[in-house]
Amino acid sequence: MTNEISDHTGQGGAATGRGRAPVLSVRDLHVRYRTDDGDVPAVNGVSFDLAARETYAIVGESGCGKSTVALSLLALVPVSAGEVSLGGRNLASMRRSELRRVRGREIAMIFQEPMTSLNPVLTLGHQLVETIRLHQPLDRGAARRRAIEMLERVGISDPARRIGQYPHELSGGMRQRVMIAMALSCNPRILVADEPTTALDVTVQAQILALLDDLRAEFGTGIVLITHDIGVVAEMADRIGVMYAGRLVEEAAAADLFSDPRHPYTRGLLASVPRVDLAPRDGPLVALPGSPPTPGRLPQGCAFRTRCAQAMDVCAKPPPELRGADRMVRCWLHV
Repeated sequence: MTNEISDHTGQGGAATGRGRAPVLSVRDLHVRYRTDDGDVPAVNGVSFDLAARETYAIVGESGCGKSTVALSLLALVPVSAGEVSLGGRNLASMRRSELRRVRGREIAMIFQEPMTSLNPVLTLGHQLVETIRLHQPLDRGAARRRAIEMLERVGISDPARRIGQYPHELSGGMRQRVMIAMALSCNPRILVADEPTTALDVTVQAQILALLDDLRAEFGTGIVLITHDIGVVAEMADRIGVMYAGRLVEEAAAADLFSDPRHPYTRGLLASVPRVDLAPRDGPLVALPGSPPTPGRLPQGCAFRTRCAQAMDVCAKPPPELRGADRMVRCWLHV
């Protein structure tokens, strides 16, 4: 069940990306949105690395900046400052013509809602073949055969017929599989999956997660997984970054974070999710008090302090840096 936490974390991948050369390095990433009320900081100084065959999950409540991080990795939103380094090149400063050669071939994305991400007036085959031919020296016939092969690889039945259909003729789970096939059709080194199981029933969720894990092992792809579903994280992640109000507040190997969460926000997230390894007598679920702050109107000091039961006077000061080696946490309790 992907909506529950079990003691199984990070199956099929490395326990940590540390100690291996990263395929993707994000350093001090800042993204600001221009609004009528002025510039709003959506992402504020995020840094992390991703290794081959690793799944790095970014979790947090809605509005914390997760999807903005995902979009910024492909330079789909303007990066205000910082670097997104892929093979020694900074994607954040690339020209648009250069980005067209990188997107899809070296780094690809699965968007949240496949029905709005697939063009409703073009067949699946048209969209898949266009992606393949943009990045690979194949004629239309070879590209079509590659598209059919990828649809079969992701579990689409009768792919030779399905390739002539339109998105509305497929179920939500099948459309998501088509998005995965499109993203992996050029064997990218990095796959950014933004809420890949949103609005899918539990059975289809499990199938999609198993598919991503199999493809990661087969192609050696590193995955950046964006989600608010802690159960999905427990199933997929090797390492986890916890975001709050545009910042990473904790980062750890998945098993370490679930067994010993250190930031009060991380503990609150985990306490609000059902666990199959805890008996009912261990108490009811505990919801986090309050709501996430509005970007641009953050409280002074630590953005979480107005919701934190362990807040101290020092929390009104600017929060400390993300500290630690294998375990990193941004909290005055751990300075």
